[in-house]
Amino acid sequence: MKTLVFLDLDNTLFQTRQKCPTEDALQFPVAYLRDGSAHSFMTPKQRQFWQLLNTNATIIPTTARDLDALQRVQLPFHSWSIIDHGGVILNPAGIPDAYWLEHMTSASQMAQVDLGALLEMANTVIAHQKLAARAQMITDFQLPLYFVAKYRNGKSGDLDWLQEHLVQPWVLARSTTYQLHRNGNNLAVLPRGLGKEHAVRYLIKRFNNEWGDLFTIGVGDSVSDGAFMAECDYAITPRDSQLFSATLKLL
Repeated sequence: MKTLVFLDLDNTLFQTRQKCPTEDALQFPVAYLRDGSAHSFMTPKQRQFWQLLNTNATIIPTTARDLDALQRVQLPFHSWSIIDHGGVILNPAGIPDAYWLEHMTSASQMAQVDLGALLEMANTVIAHQKLAARAQMITDFQLPLYFVAKYRNGKSGDLDWLQEHLVQPWVLARSTTYQLHRNGNNLAVLPRGLGKEHAVRYLIKRFNNEWGDLFTIGVGDSVSDGAFMAECDYAITPRDSQLFSATLKLL
C-alpha cells in the first residue's frame, strides 16, 4: 500500500528564524528569498521529521506558496505538488495538471472582479490610514487566485485593524462565496472553490484509481489546514501551532 503525505510547509516544516524556538541553537536553512539570502529554517526536530517522512513515504507539498516561492525551497520534492492554496496542482515534471488548471480557470474568472475590488479598497484604506501593510492579488500561471495582505516593520496591529474594519466585514457579507484565512502575517481571502482540501480530494481520488488503496497523512499547522487534513487517514499538527492551540491544547 502506497503512503502519501500531504505536507504543508511554512510554520509546519520550517519557519523564519524569529519563529524558531530559542532553545534550538542549531537551525538548518531550507528556504530562500529571491536575493539568495536564507529566510526559513528547520529545527533539529523538524529535520528529523522530514527525514522520517522522506524515507518512508511519498511527500506532496501542500502549500500556499506559488511556483516561484516553492522553487526557493531547497528540499528534494520528487512527486506531485499542490501550490497556491490548492489553486494549481503540479505533476512530477512541474507541469500544471490540465484538468485542474481548467477547473480553477473557471473559478478564478468568477472571483476576479470581486477580489479586484477588495484589493482596490484595501490599498485605499492602507494609504488613507497610513497602515504599515501591503495588499496584493496572488497570481500564478496567469490565474488571479486570491487576495492577501501582510503587515510590515513588525506592526501586526495594522494588519489587525485592516482585518477588523475592512476585510472581515467584506467576507462576512459574502460568506457563501468567500472565506477568510489569518495566520500570523498572512491575511488571505479565498473563493470557496479554492482550497487545499479540494486539490487533496482530487489527487486522492485520482491516485486511488491509478494505484489502488492508499494510506494518506495530512500535516499542517493552521486552522484552515484542518480541511485538507480531514481528507486523509491520519492528521498531524506541530505542538503549539495555530491548529494545536485551537483543538488539542483545549483538552
